[in-house]
Amino acid sequence: MVLETERLVVRNWQESDVNHYLVLAHDVGYNCFSLPGRFLVHSPEEAHEKVHERMRLFDERKLGKFPIFLRATGEFIGTCGMEPFDLEGQPEVELGYRLCLNFWGKGYAKEAAKAMLSYGFGDLKLARIMAFVLPQNKASVRILNQLGFRYLHDFVHAGLPHCLYEFPTAL
Repeated sequence: MVLETERLVVRNWQESDVNHYLVLAHDVGYNCFSLPGRFLVHSPEEAHEKVHERMRLFDERKLGKFPIFLRATGEFIGTCGMEPFDLEGQPEVELGYRLCLNFWGKGYAKEAAKAMLSYGFGDLKLARIMAFVLPQNKASVRILNQLGFRYLHDFVHAGLPHCLYEFPTAL
């Protein structure tokens, strides 16, 4: 899977992406809206296992949080994608994006998320896509609203209060 936008390339994980995973695992921007240590890896071997987990998810379900690269330079900037999650006993698919701090505020997250919605509704034929965000992450709240997500309610995910959104229809 390769998605290209005006400025970005989003593709599935590859063996050669271990160093990219190590970069994001230690990036302040990537980790600031998650529990401490949630994405941390301590060695290339641990990063390799995480990359393999993501490759397996893609092989099995065509889902995952995929690496994002700048088209112009090939520079790795973060991840965007969709993953399965359980919402009150119901299987759902969640859209998510996380960028390394140096790439915040440039519109990349919205651009990647829009491409991922097209992939989810078009290629995967999903009926709806969910998203959740910490309420203090004002930039992500704004992105979800701009993309057309609808706020549903607050809920607890990974031990933290989140706002739950849905995008119920195809683009």
